[in-house]
Amino acid sequence: MNTHAWATAFLALSLLVLGLVLGAQWLLRKRGKPLPALRPLPAFQDLRDEVKRVAESGKTIHIALGSGGLSSADAVTSLAALQVVEALADAVVAYDVPLIITVGDSTLLPLAQDALRRAYERRDLAELYKPSLVRFIAPMPVAYAAGAAYEIALEDVMTNVMVGHFGPEVSLIADAGARLGLPQLAAAVSPDAIGALYPITNRLAVGEELYAAGAQMTEGSRYLVSLTTQDILRFILVIAILVLAVVQS
Repeated sequence: MNTHAWATAFLALSLLVLGLVLGAQWLLRKRGKPLPALRPLPAFQDLRDEVKRVAESGKTIHIALGSGGLSSADAVTSLAALQVVEALADAVVAYDVPLIITVGDSTLLPLAQDALRRAYERRDLAELYKPSLVRFIAPMPVAYAAGAAYEIALEDVMTNVMVGHFGPEVSLIADAGARLGLPQLAAAVSPDAIGALYPITNRLAVGEELYAAGAQMTEGSRYLVSLTTQDILRFILVIAILVLAVVQS
């Protein structure tokens, strides 16, 4: 069997498995059965507790979404970061917690603003929403990180969250939080960013853990289905690669 035939067979098998997984999840929800449990990720689990803690202090949460955008190769990472904003938005509005979101790509600005605006509207507090809560800092990674660090020093921030596409420049944002002794939670994919964040916080989601943000924080069925499907397809891909390597050896 040639490589093209193997690729076709793998695609067909993947689609079949995807259909089976979606069907199984649908049956579980219909019968009221519990959905698959998630491995705990402190970086995301602690975020909900941080919102309550900040609410008691009257201070601010800062979320840095990085320099990735929807028009770049980092679109998937940026979308996963936006899921964190969507998951936190309702709690932030409910507890009346001041929130500042900084972005380094203009394509993320309207999406983050929309996620926050919809949260205010769901609570019938649309008049309290301010577009300035989401701030586009600069298109260059280092300039963005320096600007986000300045926002942390300028505003009365109590918790610093860094989630999205970063490089080594994220150390500027993390250092600003560390100087103020802030609790810091982070999720990053780039090895450079992970290396910069690892010494600063033990609440760090690494690599693919970032893509579990929606499921971890909301426990929404659509996110759980997505994670389950990804895990199964990843397993199939590994098996297919091993079989192909054996056949061609």
